[in-house]
Parts: sequence; C-alpha cells; structure tokens
Amino acid sequence: MMMAESLKGKSLFVTGGNAGIGLATARLFAAQGADIAIFARRSEQNAQAQIELEALGIRCLVFTGDVTNEAQLADALARTADTLGGLHYAFNNAGADQRAVLTTELAEADYTTQMDVNVKGTFFGMKHQIPLILASGGGAICNNASAAGLVGTPYQALYAAAKFAVVGLTKSTALEYAKTGVRVNAVCPGATTGDMFLRYQAAFPEAAAMAAAMHPMNRIGDKEEVAQAVLYLCRDATFTTGHALAIDGGLSVG
Repeated sequence: MMMAESLKGKSLFVTGGNAGIGLATARLFAAQGADIAIFARRSEQNAQAQIELEALGIRCLVFTGDVTNEAQLADALARTADTLGGLHYAFNNAGADQRAVLTTELAEADYTTQMDVNVKGTFFGMKHQIPLILASGGGAICNNASAAGLVGTPYQALYAAAKFAVVGLTKSTALEYAKTGVRVNAVCPGATTGDMFLRYQAAFPEAAAMAAAMHPMNRIGDKEEVAQAVLYLCRDATFTTGHALAIDGGLSVG
C-alpha cells in the first residue's frame, strides 16, 4: 500500500482560513507538515488561527483582506511564495451565503454579493496562484463549490448559480493547465458543521432543517470530512483534474 506523502517543505494558501472548513483544512495540512498562509477578513480570528497552527510546529502567515480585492489577494500570494519558499497548494474556500428566499424576492445586491465573493474571488485566486505554483514545480488548487453547484436548490437560486460557476471555472481551468503540472479540482459539500451552514441555520432554521433532511445519509457532514477531501484532491489524487467531488451524504445522487 502506498504511504501518504509528508507535506513538510510544502505550503498551502487558504482563503477564508480562520474558521470553519477553511481552518479545518489548514489544521489537517499543518498536521501533515505543510506551512500555511491564511487570507481572511477578520484580523482577530486570523491571529487566533495563527497561534493555533504555529503550535503544530509549522510556519503560518496571516493576511487580512477581501477576496474581491484583486490587489490584496495578489500581494498576499506573492508574499506567501517569497516567505515560504514557493506555493504548492491553494484552497479557494472563502464564500458568501444567500438569504433563504424565493428568486423573486432577491435583490441586485444579493446577486452582486454572490458573484463577487463566490465567483470573482475564486477567479482572482486561481489567476494569481497558478503562476506561483508553476514556478514552484507544480501542485494543485482546490476550489470550494457546493452540492448546490451540482443540483438545483430551492431558496438558493443565486448561491446555486454562483457555485455552478465555480464548478465551470474549475473544469475549464483544469483543462487549460492539465499538461503543466497544475491540477485544479473542486469540493462540493452539502450541509456541514462549517460556519456558513451554522449561520444559515441560525438565520433560517426552517429552511436549514429542510436542507439537512434532504441528505440521504440522514445527517449533515463534519467540516473535517471536507478537509479530508481537500487533502486527497491536492496531495493524493495525482491523476485527477477538473473533478467536482461531492461530499454531501448522497444529496446530489438523485
């Protein structure tokens, strides 16, 4: 049986990495020896995450910024590569949730938020990550899409549209770089213990209960289960690119 490769000497850049699925992924990569760079909006949470991750014996950089600001994101990526000796993996995880309302009740502001954070932020990330990963000898990018990017989801029309777009970005970019040593995949979680679903649950308990009940495995996922999938796609799935991996308890099957 093939032994799992240590990530010592490798680096991971994760957006939205100070909580939820992003932090769970950073913890898992750090436990495997990778150095971590976190790019997220809340400076206090960034500092807390840095302390936690450095306690695992790795280097951790934190950058406070917004994924919709291309200059901020590009600068953080360049500084990460300079400080950590290159960039090997990236997890474009930052995202925005949507109000649980009918399509006809959504506003232009809802549209802008969904497309800017979920789509533009992922695009900006890949645009500046790929050259750095190429310069480091190759690696992998994982984008956080959603089960809502695979199947229609009631009361989540714009969120679903944005996540379908993330899957499209992933597949198209994967084909562009398939021969270069940069693999690009996506995870597509259902409802999980990540911060986004927990916020949604608090704001829209009935809609959240309906969403959770749609999972055939009769539970929501753990954020750590998504982190394991990100690690698999980045480190272990060496002949896989352009794949949107459902981690949704069977939600997208039927």
